[in-house]
Amino acid sequence: MLNDICQFECFLPTSREKAFQLVVDHPEKWWISPFLEEGGQAVIASAVGIEPHPGGVCYEMDPAGRRRIWGTVLSIEPPLYIRIAWQVSPNRVPIGDPAASSRVMMEFRASGSSARLVVTHSEFVRHGEGADGYRSFMGEPMGWPKLLANLSHAARERP
Repeated sequence: MLNDICQFECFLPTSREKAFQLVVDHPEKWWISPFLEEGGQAVIASAVGIEPHPGGVCYEMDPAGRRRIWGTVLSIEPPLYIRIAWQVSPNRVPIGDPAASSRVMMEFRASGSSARLVVTHSEFVRHGEGADGYRSFMGEPMGWPKLLANLSHAARERP
């Protein structure tokens, strides 16, 4: 694999502390389910949560009450960063084992009265054969750019 990383940044119109809280405590404001139902339909999440401690899970609930884990918190240091095992496969189904998952680091930096968020998604090689295509997908408009656009919108709306 030539490049096993995709990286994005955005500036959020809020403090670093509030940006961190928005990401970790209110993922329902920016999250879009990456999962697909068996028929290829996108999953609509009715609830989303992040358990903010090492070993905590990142999950969503669908309207039928099924819980899908999309990540495991590997390390967290409020308000500086959260590092997650990304437990979503290239074919958009959950991966049970965090060790078989790529990694996402979300770093929060102060930038005047704003927060600079740097997202680094790496170790796609852990996803096997579909790794290159998956890395490309996460860099496309419906991957990280969409999640960060949602996050930026949520930060502007937050009191």
